[in-house]
Amino acid sequence: MTRTLLAATLLLSFAAPAVAGGAAAPVTQVQPGTPAAVMAALKAAGYKVTMEPAQADRDPTMTFTSGGHEVQVWLSSCKNGVCSRATASTSWDYSDAEDLDTGLVNEWNSTYYTQAYAYEGSYYLDSTLAIRGGFTQATVKAWIADYLDDVSAFEDELPGD
Repeated sequence: MTRTLLAATLLLSFAAPAVAGGAAAPVTQVQPGTPAAVMAALKAAGYKVTMEPAQADRDPTMTFTSGGHEVQVWLSSCKNGVCSRATASTSWDYSDAEDLDTGLVNEWNSTYYTQAYAYEGSYYLDSTLAIRGGFTQATVKAWIADYLDDVSAFEDELPGD
């Protein structure tokens, strides 16, 4: 009897987190690294996403706007409709400036996981998420939230007008 009671108690204690609050815990489903799945994850995170028209010589690309920033998300290393990486990118046009501050870029890159660079009169901030083998919607939501935090922080570091 003691063994049966102990076994039942252990079973219930392990099962309890799955039914906390009387409802079944949400199931985290791994999504394939396809453009449609990435787009669906961004939409589930609350963004209005637009898929760019497919082009034979270009990686699948989508855009959304958040906090006044246009974010491009492109997928790369795609084979048979499944991609290995998703990269978010935002840019700021400084083409009227004489020179771009590469010291700012180097300082940023020594401190943050996002990658900043200056190219043809603009500053860029990129972040890449490995999606080969799949991802969850929660992962994409957290990745984009962290990226957008860095976008705001990087923008605060940019030269004023």
